[in-house]
Amino acid sequence: MRRHPQRMLHYGAIPMALATVVTGIVGFRFHELNNSILYIAWAVWWISVALAWAAAVLLIYLAISRATRSIEAVTGAWLLLVAPLTVCAAAGGTLAEYLPSGAAYTTLVCSYCLAGAGVPLTCCVVVLYVHRIAVYKLPAHDAILTAFIPLGPVAQIGVAVLTLGSVAQDLLPQVLPEAVGLGSVLFGLGIVTGLLSWGSALFWAMHAVFAVVYQRRSACVPFNISWWALTFPMGVFATLTAGLGDALELNFFRVCFLLLVVLLVVLWLFNIVRTAAGLWTGAIFDIPGLMATYDSDTSCAASSV
Repeated sequence: MRRHPQRMLHYGAIPMALATVVTGIVGFRFHELNNSILYIAWAVWWISVALAWAAAVLLIYLAISRATRSIEAVTGAWLLLVAPLTVCAAAGGTLAEYLPSGAAYTTLVCSYCLAGAGVPLTCCVVVLYVHRIAVYKLPAHDAILTAFIPLGPVAQIGVAVLTLGSVAQDLLPQVLPEAVGLGSVLFGLGIVTGLLSWGSALFWAMHAVFAVVYQRRSACVPFNISWWALTFPMGVFATLTAGLGDALELNFFRVCFLLLVVLLVVLWLFNIVRTAAGLWTGAIFDIPGLMATYDSDTSCAASSV
């Protein structure tokens, strides 16, 4: 995995998983059982922050290394290395709501810094991906479901800024009283960013559905590990929709949230059943499209030497 430039992208899943655990701890109120659990979650969050920065640096390495010289090597999976920044930012906002004011303020500031790095990086990779599909068309049919991956990081931008704005509205008047109205401004910015992010995420969802339907005209889409690329984007899209429904008090977003939750449950059950069946042979981990990209990149690097 360390020598495979495409599978190295999955290192970004580690800080995202840790940030999700932190969100789950405070979301399900486990910290109310023992106050020390809250600070353990805070420590885990800092670890996820460090790993998120490391994943972003790994993206720079892959971009300048000879192993990824061709733009054809760029897929939606590249976003796995920049998504941890905004995922950790959103988790920091959720965690800050339960921390003491001093620790919460530090977490809030750090989370905004994470979002400041994650948002432009996400936009840059999305532009590269659009250029890639314009020049080299869609990924191979066995990796076409990676077309859903841009949906997740794009929606995560809205989740992060909306969550941080909600916390800032309540926290900043306490710790920064001289900055009159700053919390309300950040909350308003979160709503606007959330709406923009929701619209962009809807476009990428439509693009991904079109890409899968288009590829199925020429070849089937076999089940493999890339099918799990459907769950994270849909989950983040549902979270953003729920946040907008609460912030704007619009039934439209609440109905969309319920539909997305039903779809997400169906996807989870389908993937779990098919993955359990495929583990016997290991076929779900075989993604020839990714291996072909790696082989061509390796050949290109060798020829350049």
